[in-house]
Amino acid sequence: MIRTLRTLAPVRLTDVRSAAGNARIRNAAFNIALFSVILHLLVSGRSLDVMGIPYATVGGNPVFKLHPATYLVGIACCMMLFLTRPAGSGLVRLFRTKPALATYAVLILFCAFYSILNVGFSGAAVYVESYLSAAMLCVAMEDASDRQKRILAWWIIALCLVSIVISVGETITQTHLIPHEVSDDAEAAAQQVIDDASDFRGAGLFGHPLGGALMTSMATFLLLRMRMNGLLKAALFTSMLIGLLSFSGRAALVTTVILVTMVAVVQLVRGLARRDLSLGFLGALFAGIVILLPLLIVLVSSTDIGERALTHMYMDDSAEVRNMQWLVLNHLNLKDVLFGVSPVREEVLKYQIGLAAKNTDIENFWLLMFLNLGIIGFAVFLVAFGLFIIHLGRRANHPLGWLLLLAAILIDSTANSLGRKGSDLFLMTACMIALTGYPRTAPATQPAPRPPPLGRSRTAEHAGLRPSPVKLAGFKP
Repeated sequence: MIRTLRTLAPVRLTDVRSAAGNARIRNAAFNIALFSVILHLLVSGRSLDVMGIPYATVGGNPVFKLHPATYLVGIACCMMLFLTRPAGSGLVRLFRTKPALATYAVLILFCAFYSILNVGFSGAAVYVESYLSAAMLCVAMEDASDRQKRILAWWIIALCLVSIVISVGETITQTHLIPHEVSDDAEAAAQQVIDDASDFRGAGLFGHPLGGALMTSMATFLLLRMRMNGLLKAALFTSMLIGLLSFSGRAALVTTVILVTMVAVVQLVRGLARRDLSLGFLGALFAGIVILLPLLIVLVSSTDIGERALTHMYMDDSAEVRNMQWLVLNHLNLKDVLFGVSPVREEVLKYQIGLAAKNTDIENFWLLMFLNLGIIGFAVFLVAFGLFIIHLGRRANHPLGWLLLLAAILIDSTANSLGRKGSDLFLMTACMIALTGYPRTAPATQPAPRPPPLGRSRTAEHAGLRPSPVKLAGFKP
C-alpha cells in the first residue's frame, strides 16, 4: 500500500528529465537561430527598404531599425539563458565556461550606453545589430551537435551559391535584382541606371557588392574545411572564385587569393619535409594550376565578370576616399577625441575634408567607431572585440578558422559595414560556428610499451614460454 502511494505521488524533477528538457530547448534555440542566419542571407537591409520597411532611413519607428533576424536570434539566446533547468543555470554557465564571450557582451552593452550618454540615441542600434547579435548567435548555436553545425555549413554554402548565380546574371544583364536606390524621382532613377552601367557590379541577395564579396571569401575558407567529395569541392571552390570576381571586391579577391595560396604553399612545404603528401592534395594543386587558372582567365577575358575588379586596380575615386578619410583626425577638438562626435558633427567633419557627396562615406569601421566613442570608449571596444575574436578562434581550434577571421577583419577594415548597421560580424560568427562542426580527428593512441620482464621469467618470455594470462572459465584445479 505504501509503495502504491509513493508511485502515485508527484515525482520530483530528476537530472535525467532536466537534461531531456534542456536538450529540447537547445534544439529549438538552434533551429530559431538557423532561421535567423538564413533570413540574413536572403533578406538584406536594402531589401527591407525596398519592401517599405524603414530599416536604414533616418527617423521612424525604432522597432523597424533592427533586422527581423536580430529579434529571432535574441529569442533563441534568451531561451538558452533563462529557460534551461535549473533556473538561471544558462546565464551562470555562460560566465563560467565562456568568460571571453560573456565579457564581450557586457562591454558592448557598456559601449552602447556610453555612446547614448555622449552623442545621443542616433547610431545606438549599431551595437545591437552589428555586435551584440553575434554574441547572441554564439549563445544559441555553439552548444549544438556537430551534425547541426554541419547543416548550418551547408545552408551557408548553398545560399552563397544562390547569390553568386544571381550576381553573375546581374553582371550579364547589367541590371540589379534589388534596386540600389529607392527614389520616386524618375530622372534620378534614370541617372542611377546610367551610373550603374558605367561602373556596374552585381550584388546578388546582399545589400552591397562588398558584402557579397566578404561573405564569399568567408564561405571559401569554410568550404576548405568541409568534408565532401573532391570533385564537388573543386566545383564549389571554382564557383566561389567566380563569385569574388562577379562581386568585384578588390580587397576580398586579393586577400582570399593570397591566403589560399599561402595555405597551399605551407601544406606543400610541410608535406615535402615530412614526406607525407597526399595524392588528393597533389591532384587539387595540379588542377588549380593547369585547369582552374586558365579557366578563370578565359572567363574574365570573354565576359564582363570581374571586369570592374581588374580594370580598377589603381588609385581610383574609391581608393582616394579611403586615403582622404584620415584627414578627419586633423579637425577634431579635445572633446571629440575624448568622448566622440555626434552624427551632425560627423557630417560637418566629412564636409570639411571633401566627403560631402551623397554616396560618399568614411570607409573604415575602426575610424567610425573611434569617432563615435572617443578614445575612452574606443579602448573598451578594442578589448571587447579582441576577446570575441579570441573566443571564436579558440572554439574553432583550426588554422583555417584563424585565417577566416584574419580575412574577414582585413576585408572589413576597407569598408564601413561594422561601423554602420550590418550583418558582417553576425555572418562571420555563423561561419565560425559552422566550421566547428568538423573537428579534428584525434590520432589513434598507441598502446603503452610493456616493460621488459625481470628475474627468471625473462628467459621464458623471450623464448615464448610464458604462461597465458587467460583464465579458463569453470576450470577447477
